Amino acid sequence: MSGLSPTALLSIVLAYLAFLFLVASVAEALAPRLGRPRLRTLTYVLAASVYCTAWTFYGSVGLAANRGLEFLTIYLGPACVALLWPLLLRKLVRVSKEQRITSVSDFISSRYGKSAALGTLVAVLVVCGMIPYIALQLKAVSASFKMILREESVLEVFDPTLVVAVTLALFGILFGARNLDFTKRQTGLMTAVAVESVVKLVAFLLVGVYVTWGLFGGFADLFGQAARHPEWSKLLTLDQSTTASYPRWTAMLLISMLAVMFLPRQFHVLVVQNPRERDVNAVSWSFPLYLLLINVFVLPIAFAGLIVFPDASAQADGFILRLPLFFDNQLISVLVFLGGFSAATAMIVVDSLALSKMITNDIILPMLLRQRRMEDIYWITLFYTRLAMLAVVGLGFLWARMEHGQLLLVEMGLLSFIAVAQCGPAILLGLYWRRGNRRGAFAGISAGFFVWFYTLIIPALGQEGVFGPSFLADGPLGFGILRPTAFLGLEGLDTISHGVFWSLFFNVGLFVMVSLLTEQDADDRAQAAAFVGVGGEDKPAPGSPAILSAPEIERLVHHYVGDEDAEAIVRELFGSKAPADLSVPELLEMRIRFERLLAASLGAAAARMIVEDHFTISKEEAQQLVTSFQRMQESLRVTEEEVKRGERLLASVVESVDDCIFTADTTGRLVTMNPAGRRLLGYEAWEVSRLRYPDLLAGEERGSAALIVGALEAGRGWGGQVMGRTAQGRAFPAHVAMTSLFDDRGHRMGTVGVLRDLTEQVETQRRLIHREKLASLGEMAAGVAHEIRNPLGGIKMATNLLSSPEVDGSPLSQEMTRSILSGIVEIETIINSLLDWTRDARLERGDYDLHRILDPVVEAVAAEGRGRGVLVGYGRLEREVTAAVDGQKLRQVFTNVMKNALEAIEPRRQTGRVTVDLFVEGERAVVEVADDGVGISPEDRDRIFLPFFTTKPSGTGLGMSIVKKIVDLHGGDIAIESAPGRGTRVRISLPAVPAPQPLAGGTS
Repeated sequence: MSGLSPTALLSIVLAYLAFLFLVASVAEALAPRLGRPRLRTLTYVLAASVYCTAWTFYGSVGLAANRGLEFLTIYLGPACVALLWPLLLRKLVRVSKEQRITSVSDFISSRYGKSAALGTLVAVLVVCGMIPYIALQLKAVSASFKMILREESVLEVFDPTLVVAVTLALFGILFGARNLDFTKRQTGLMTAVAVESVVKLVAFLLVGVYVTWGLFGGFADLFGQAARHPEWSKLLTLDQSTTASYPRWTAMLLISMLAVMFLPRQFHVLVVQNPRERDVNAVSWSFPLYLLLINVFVLPIAFAGLIVFPDASAQADGFILRLPLFFDNQLISVLVFLGGFSAATAMIVVDSLALSKMITNDIILPMLLRQRRMEDIYWITLFYTRLAMLAVVGLGFLWARMEHGQLLLVEMGLLSFIAVAQCGPAILLGLYWRRGNRRGAFAGISAGFFVWFYTLIIPALGQEGVFGPSFLADGPLGFGILRPTAFLGLEGLDTISHGVFWSLFFNVGLFVMVSLLTEQDADDRAQAAAFVGVGGEDKPAPGSPAILSAPEIERLVHHYVGDEDAEAIVRELFGSKAPADLSVPELLEMRIRFERLLAASLGAAAARMIVEDHFTISKEEAQQLVTSFQRMQESLRVTEEEVKRGERLLASVVESVDDCIFTADTTGRLVTMNPAGRRLLGYEAWEVSRLRYPDLLAGEERGSAALIVGALEAGRGWGGQVMGRTAQGRAFPAHVAMTSLFDDRGHRMGTVGVLRDLTEQVETQRRLIHREKLASLGEMAAGVAHEIRNPLGGIKMATNLLSSPEVDGSPLSQEMTRSILSGIVEIETIINSLLDWTRDARLERGDYDLHRILDPVVEAVAAEGRGRGVLVGYGRLEREVTAAVDGQKLRQVFTNVMKNALEAIEPRRQTGRVTVDLFVEGERAVVEVADDGVGISPEDRDRIFLPFFTTKPSGTGLGMSIVKKIVDLHGGDIAIESAPGRGTRVRISLPAVPAPQPLAGGTS
């Protein structure tokens, strides 16, 4: 078995660390370009795979070699819960962004009344629970050093793991802890973590391919050999006490579901560094895909290790690296080493960063604020954050050195998973259950962590020899019922299932019970409303200081926020207003916004302590409030008799009004209705309370009823014409106006409405329209009689001539016959035009390219024009012009206008021209027809659209009237520009349909 020399290994490690620094530095320099939506989403998706650590890279193979399919639980749980992320994680992200939350402890502290004590408890317990996890990563790095080094004696003199740990802490300080606001985009850190996700995936896939097809004959060969071995075949079955029992599967699925969202590094990447809410949808499907890819070769590598090293299952964590080393493949060995190294380093950096924020904001900073140590608080806090990163990594390193290898890597990781899972009930119930309070959260989390320590950490320490065998076997002081591995007499479960059951049982049980038995205070209620009902208006809790003076806010910003950000925050808070111009309500809202901005840097609990601890209102503002209240008192000095007099006056007005006035409660059920309303609708007083206001409308008004209900529930009013309905079912036209009533706290109390009978108005309007129609028809009849008289006279004359003795079939009789037929055709044309003008036109609209309607018309008129020596054609033509029109009727319009233009040119001329233009102007489609004919006089131009008016020697005079009617029905306009001897231009404009826009390359 070959390995690497110390010099070569050190060079590889330093080169990889330098590569990480380079990636992060370049990403910071190119932050604006990497801020593009697709790149940000890709970075976010890959960074979420920081979940896959050295546990995945080394431990999954070890777990599969020892416990079979159980390794899948660590990935099936997250994959299943990821399907709920568009709902669950999205709400978590939205709440955290609105409240400027930066860590798990900050979330729990903020949700439960911004309790500093609760935040401190969670921070201490989570840090203690995560130290074994960081130790796991360093232990994996150390183990990989030992395996790949040719000379292990070097490690007795110098341990490179310590150098790696310190370097990673410095990396986190440089690219993660530049300032205190962790909600800002950490481009360098996130990009480096995303790149490491690619490195570990590629490395795992390459070694899997090498082992499966390079060392063996593929999946069939490996699984075939494993199936022939009685012990190894059990690794592929479920419900085996030695491999994967159902209780253990259930426990591990549950804790992995909670851990994938609430591990400090996962919360930091998925929630705090989320670039956009919509990116949750992308990570919900890509993250399970990543988990699938990185686990494809776990079982083949595990079986390959068992086949090659049949007696080394206790060292199965190292199979993935030992196999290429055993077969002297240094390239694959280095790739495996770098893959495991990248998996460990990404976790260490992000976890130490997240834990340092929890330590500073929820442990150190509250102590500093209680001691009134306010000098240079920003830089002191930033110093402690960076120091805490070094401390976290240092504690992980010490734990790794103390742990003597009795636990698999996975067992160490599970201890941390279960610890973090104790925060799950408080977070999840805090998002959806308003009754949860800080006392319940404190009791549940405390009990959960205590039971976690008692049932899991103590047995783990017992394996290390810290506790004697009798303590584990007989319980403390011989109380067998308190045995850590069989607590309260529960036996038959493995240590992990046993610890998960009891810790979450006490956690959830005490949380719910204490919350139900104790009352919420004002802070609890305010934060419950903000977290459970996201999107509502934040209101300060009663009893808390409502406002800060403007100068005080500005001073606090400069004191608690770094100088580089202070001015920007002040501008964001004050906008363009001077501090002296701010009103008291504006100061109230500014106090809320200032507390949130402060929470992003110092945490919710510390921000609340700072705001409440400072001077709340200036003397001038206090005097302003006193004056305002005095004026309010004077305006409210109304005697009881005046109030009663006003009530009687209002009641008399309501009683005397002829319209129906009614009130309804928030469910829509009627409460009162005035006598006029009862008379109008035919209801008795006792029947009113059985009605809902939609019952006052006719059945066909269901659409209006839905609109009214929607508007009132949204707090708006509604008014419009409807069809009312009486108690007897008679429908009548009516106008209804309704509005919501609100109490002094802004809560909707009910509805008031007025229903007016429009029967008389509608009937009067109908009679007026009828009279106008009759008058128009009279005028039209006179015109029709006049127009029809002429062709009838011609017919009469022709008929008389045909009946005379002189007519005997000569050409003259044929000419007379043609004259009769022509007159008849003219009469038919008049009658058809008259019918077109008088009948109600209905449009059959469709989206048409207007040039497709114009083209045949232009061609037909052009053919007729060639016979007359007139040139007809397009001038300006834009073919991509679309409108929603009735194609047949619009073709009639264009034909009429173009024929008029053609006929306006004297036949004697040989150079006449008719030009048609089609183009878009703004949101209108425009068609212009211009001729160089005789033109129209101003007095005729004003009457051109009147029925039966024409400038031609023959014609009905209805053509342009019909054109005007059709254009009006389309919502268009028609205008004529003309002067005698200068030709005529007819302009028709119609609403255009916007052209579909090409899809952009990506979303934003």
